[in-house]
Amino acid sequence: MTVSTTQPPFQRRKTSRRTAISLDSQELVSFKALFSDQSDNESGNDNDHDKSALLVQANVPGIQLAEWCKDKLSLLNDKLYQHGAILFRGFAVEHDDDFVRYLKTMPYELLGYLERSTPRKEVSTRVYTSTVYPAEESIVLHNENSAANTVALRLWFYCSLPSPVGGATPIADSRKILSSIDPEIVEKFKRLGWMLVRNYTEQFGYRWQDAFDGMSRADVEQYCDNNHIEWEWKSDSHLWTRQTRSAVMSHPHTGEESWFNHMAFWHRANLPPLVLQQMIAEVGNDGLPYDTLFGDGSRIPDDVAHHIRDAYLKQKRLFQWQKGDVLAIDNLLCSHGREPFAGERRVRVAMAEAYTRPIFSPSK
Repeated sequence: MTVSTTQPPFQRRKTSRRTAISLDSQELVSFKALFSDQSDNESGNDNDHDKSALLVQANVPGIQLAEWCKDKLSLLNDKLYQHGAILFRGFAVEHDDDFVRYLKTMPYELLGYLERSTPRKEVSTRVYTSTVYPAEESIVLHNENSAANTVALRLWFYCSLPSPVGGATPIADSRKILSSIDPEIVEKFKRLGWMLVRNYTEQFGYRWQDAFDGMSRADVEQYCDNNHIEWEWKSDSHLWTRQTRSAVMSHPHTGEESWFNHMAFWHRANLPPLVLQQMIAEVGNDGLPYDTLFGDGSRIPDDVAHHIRDAYLKQKRLFQWQKGDVLAIDNLLCSHGREPFAGERRVRVAMAEAYTRPIFSPSK
């Protein structure tokens, strides 16, 4: 199991909200807002601009991202904690090897995937394809592996080949999502947390052998025990698990609160009705591959699940990939997804900086 690598808080630098920042005397690289609408302060909150994704643009060809970043970690961390996501564009990241070289400049051990919910292929050590999922389907906004006890604080995505049609990656600031949810709902989730129930079967969802990356049954049991996950073998091919987690997380470096959970993503009310009906007909109410509840086991009303889904959509922003783009995300501060696409699309992903969350228990 990976141990926590938390670091002490820091003081954020103050920067102008709207002035592009050049880090090189010859203006080789500039910083500016990723989305054109970020200059419009929709909520009237002066801090909103600080929570908007950043574009780091190479202004001349041939700049190696790995070389440019290696002595700027402190500054880039500052910007990542401030903005939640940074898109590096125009740098010389032409192949997977260039992306791996960039990752090696980062002082973090790359992490593997456990408790998987979708298939991926490894293209280099702990560097994976993005989720293998039907191209015509959307992947809704989510924070990576938010039900896990130990989560990755950092994610990187690299576009090796953008799709000719569609395939944008939506992102949304998790701090803004939190502020978009009814305060009474937030208070209840803070008090009760959320519960995830999973059924790993051959029929629906994901097999336990794949979700736990080929572990033996004994190793899966030990992993669950170590990570505060209840488990039960219903059969040799059917593993049932249940875990209760906090729904709101405080960032270990900044102290800021974020909405951090898969509650809406896997709530039955947000499934296509025909899909839900088919699954219940085949496996029953207790056999769904994923089900989410309040942390005390009580049902989350459908209108609450819809309200939270809409909070994500309110903050959703889209950008189209360009070949060579590298997107760095703070996993606690920014959610991500995928739009439908046609044609070939190659996006790689890596995770790092393990953080073991505080143990959570529901309170009355």
